[in-house]
Amino acid sequence: MRSLLFATLTISLGFAAGCAEPTSETVTEANRAEVALNDVGQMYRQYTFDKKKPPTSLGDFGPYEVMAPLGLQALRDGDVVARAGVVIQDVEEGPATKDPADAVLAYAKDVPTSGGPVLMHNRTIRKMTADEFKSAKMAGDGDMPAGKASPKGK
Repeated sequence: MRSLLFATLTISLGFAAGCAEPTSETVTEANRAEVALNDVGQMYRQYTFDKKKPPTSLGDFGPYEVMAPLGLQALRDGDVVARAGVVIQDVEEGPATKDPADAVLAYAKDVPTSGGPVLMHNRTIRKMTADEFKSAKMAGDGDMPAGKASPKGK
């Protein structure tokens, strides 16, 4: 009986862990920023799901490194800039349907000057020119500074 309970629990945990797996998309130089932005979107979603509040600093994402390593590294290095204090309404996997599609959640660092991929509040990726970005609505309270994220978070 004990082994049956253990097996059931192990299988259940395996399915639950599978829900937070990063995508198996091959990362190339051409898609690195987009993959990192997708990771950042997953960290926002998971943090909001877990904590029931918006992330306010890079340290909030530390516990999600296993789930989204490329995204967290891009934030640490400053290759991607994320917005602080963004309230995520839709914490389901995939693109959000309850969050606005017209506000910027995160962006590749070169977007303000050269254009490039942008993560929208609804967790979809959009390419913007530098001029489009300058006139785009920004989600949240401001940019999170780059730097080290604590593995324990806040």
